[in-house]
Amino acid sequence: MGKSDNASPKPYVIVISGSVASGKSTIAAALSKRLENAPVLIFDHYGAFVEWPQDIRRWIKDGSDPQDIHIPKLKEDLLSLLNGKEIIDPLDGKSLKPTQYIILEEPSGRERQEISEYIDVVVYIDTPQDMCVIRLVERAIDMEVWKSEGTFEGEPVEDIVHQLNSVALWINQYQQTRSMYIQVSQVVKEKADIVVNGMDTVNEIIEQIVSELRNSGQVGLRGKAKHKEHRGSKNSPL
Repeated sequence: MGKSDNASPKPYVIVISGSVASGKSTIAAALSKRLENAPVLIFDHYGAFVEWPQDIRRWIKDGSDPQDIHIPKLKEDLLSLLNGKEIIDPLDGKSLKPTQYIILEEPSGRERQEISEYIDVVVYIDTPQDMCVIRLVERAIDMEVWKSEGTFEGEPVEDIVHQLNSVALWINQYQQTRSMYIQVSQVVKEKADIVVNGMDTVNEIIEQIVSELRNSGQVGLRGKAKHKEHRGSKNSPL
């Protein structure tokens, strides 16, 4: 007797992409709550497992092809969730249980071939580059102190030195990888299924994503005939 046509469909994989500090983590977390605590796989949490090109400078100069970045552990965890298996987040140790949806925070969209066939839809957060840089600096310093006091005067010297070192580190890293972020972001944005304005409120962005997924049955299926065999339905389950 063959498999039942009523077998449960595989989870629907939604990628949240965008430049560094564009708001990916915030949107992924909010979308997870909207989709009944869908598991979120976070690219940065797999830092210890990333296989980068050996010559990073040459790679950036040659165009920063995401295909050259490999994360076998991320693919393994994604496949586990797709097959109904619980996984453990490699950074914070939290348990991630499979649900109808899987959210993947992946800056390269579906440009990395090792996971592209499992992706149903790519959402790109379009945030102005200057705002991304501002957010990076704000991550490194205690802006709450400055906003409330209007000055860092009186703060412990060691705290100020630590924050300045963090800012300098971010600036140095950004200067070295700026072209990579721009090149990859341009490609991902052009090929994304949904592009949202990163300056909108979180609620506005979530409503746009959910609305577009619900109303467009073909979202996420462009150029993925091979992927049809992996899904029980061509349409988003939203």
